[in-house]
Amino acid sequence: MRNILTTKQIRDKYNPDSILMNIESIFEENIDKLSKVLSNSDSPLHGYDTDVQISFLESDKGKENLVKEISFYLKDTLYFMTLTKRDRTRITQKMRNYYSDVIENQFMRVKLLLDDPEIGTPKQSIDTSTSHKGMKKVNNILGLMKKSLEYEYSCRKNLSRAGYLTGLQVSMGEFFIYLNKISMIQKDQISLVQHIFDEFNVDWSEVDRENIKLSIQTPSLDFYKKTKEDIQRISGFLYSSALDNTTLSNMVEQATLLAKRIRRF
Repeated sequence: MRNILTTKQIRDKYNPDSILMNIESIFEENIDKLSKVLSNSDSPLHGYDTDVQISFLESDKGKENLVKEISFYLKDTLYFMTLTKRDRTRITQKMRNYYSDVIENQFMRVKLLLDDPEIGTPKQSIDTSTSHKGMKKVNNILGLMKKSLEYEYSCRKNLSRAGYLTGLQVSMGEFFIYLNKISMIQKDQISLVQHIFDEFNVDWSEVDRENIKLSIQTPSLDFYKKTKEDIQRISGFLYSSALDNTTLSNMVEQATLLAKRIRRF
C-alpha cells in the first residue's frame, strides 16, 4: 500500500507557515511606505472616499480610512511585490503543491475509512444485524468531507500554470473590487497600480498601462469571480438529511475556510 503522509508530515515537507509568517512581517515592515504611496500628492486616490467622492482636503478621516482599507486588501500583494519574478513563481508553485498534496492525502485517508463499512462492527455470518450508530454518523460526516475534498481537487486541476505574475493576479482581486466600490474610474485604477508598482520597484518587464490591464487587472477580477462562485457552491452540495443543522453548518464553515486558504495562492 502506498505510504499516505499525514498533514503534519506534508507541512514539515513544504514549511508553508514560513511563507505565511513572511507575508505578515513584510506587511508590517512596509505598511508605512505603502500608506505614504497611497496618500501622497501624486496618488490617483485623491478625489475618492470610502462613502462619497470628496477631496482629501475636505476629509482627513475619509482619506485615512480609504488608505487603511486599500492597504488591507494589498497585504498579500505587498509580499509578492517585494519578490523577484523567479521567487514569485517559486512561492506560488510551492504553496499550490502543498495544498494539492494535503487535499490528495486527506482524500485518500477518508476514502480508506469509507471503503470499509465494517470499521467498529465487523460482521459475523451468524449475526448480521449489528449496527454501530456512532460509526454511521461518522461515515455521514466523512462522506461530506470526501465531497468537499473531491470538489477542491477538481478545482485545482483547472488552475492555469503558475507564472511570475500569478501571485499578483490572485492577490489583487478584492483590491480591484474595492476600487470599483468607491467608483474609481478605469483610468485612475490603472494609474494607481502603476504608481504603486513604480514606488516598490516591482520586478517585471512590462510596466505600461495596457499590460497592467491585460496582465493584472483582468486576470485578477476573473480569479476573484471564479473563487466567489466556487465558495458559493459549497453550501449547495454539502448536505445530508442524516445530520443535524449544527453539524452541517460546521461542515460548510470548515469547507469554506479550506477553500479560502487554498485560493490565496
